[in-house]
Amino acid sequence: MKKVSFLIAITLLLSLTPASAKSISGAKCTKAGVIKVEGNKRLQCLKIKSTLRWTVIPAKKSASPSVQTVPVEPVKENTDNSASEVPMEIRTLNDAVARPNDVAYWAWKKSSLQIAASNEVGPKIELIIGPNTKLSNPNPQMAIDAITKLYPNFYRPKRVIAIYHSFTDNDWAQKQYAKYALNSMGQEAKNQCQTIDTCWGGQAEITKEGHGLLLMSVLTQNPSRHNISGTLEAHEYAHVIQSGPFVGTSNQAQATCCIKAFVPWWFSEGGAEFSQIAAIFPDSFNKYLDDRKQWAQEVIENREKKFTKAWLANFLKPPSTSVWASQENQWRLYDVGLLVSEIMTAIKGPGINIQIFEDIAKGSTFEKSFESHFGISWDLAVPLIAESIANLSKG
Repeated sequence: MKKVSFLIAITLLLSLTPASAKSISGAKCTKAGVIKVEGNKRLQCLKIKSTLRWTVIPAKKSASPSVQTVPVEPVKENTDNSASEVPMEIRTLNDAVARPNDVAYWAWKKSSLQIAASNEVGPKIELIIGPNTKLSNPNPQMAIDAITKLYPNFYRPKRVIAIYHSFTDNDWAQKQYAKYALNSMGQEAKNQCQTIDTCWGGQAEITKEGHGLLLMSVLTQNPSRHNISGTLEAHEYAHVIQSGPFVGTSNQAQATCCIKAFVPWWFSEGGAEFSQIAAIFPDSFNKYLDDRKQWAQEVIENREKKFTKAWLANFLKPPSTSVWASQENQWRLYDVGLLVSEIMTAIKGPGINIQIFEDIAKGSTFEKSFESHFGISWDLAVPLIAESIANLSKG
């Protein structure tokens, strides 16, 4: 809610010296605005005396704190027919407004590089499978490891317990879930697996001991890629990582049941939605875009011209949470939230999706944490984020 390793490419790039940057500086280039990284230098294709030439970009010092990110370095995408020239990096919200079509690439790229740079593995998943259930995804551990690599510097539970059930095993699954859940309401399994043809949901929480707990339904007939690829497990495990910083705090119980009490609802669901596709498809930008389109198509295409800048701004910062709770806007928490998470990731790298939760667990608020990392207040950021998504969807 696959991996052609980039480690060799990264190692080669890191081995470049400043001299290699000097060798290309001043050389002719073909497309204005394109940025390349050579060693520790960033070069941009600029017009100089009517001729396009590679020019070293002076390093900029950030005025605001930032989460830890991996270096941005070009990696060829020839394996999946991606563009051979890397678009200009998205570094600010104004960049996202001016070039909304480049946001997805940089969100994916920075996530891909983070995964490639990490040797971390997640906790071994403990499978509890219903007596009449057969897994659609033969390797759920891969999703746990992928999210761990995406967010290697954040909370990692010692155990991950995953209960899988089909429609026939709903009652069995509910009993299993009640053994571990902090606040079982008695209907979780049935709510996400209401019929044999709509048994495709999942949910996650942190147990009292701080373990990850996943309740996963299995679609036995015609499972979709979401059921097979690992994106479902990745989405739910991302929720575990979101709640993790609250373990051991006075807010652990509330974060376990209601993480959305601490952040905009779209940030929780949209962050997990972005995480699932970034984690599962780090080796192919085309596959990332394909899955992104599946989840955010309605907003991106905007056929009814609903998603204007004004509508999006009101959704991001509504007068009350009733806007998020309405049935009409339930899926907006996922697709609009995904696109906002893309913007934030394109600028700051994937760690920002969890760092804000960690800041809040230490006593901050969403608004204060956002401003500390982006150097702009949330009130001023909202119209820029809304404009970027509206420009993307031609709203």
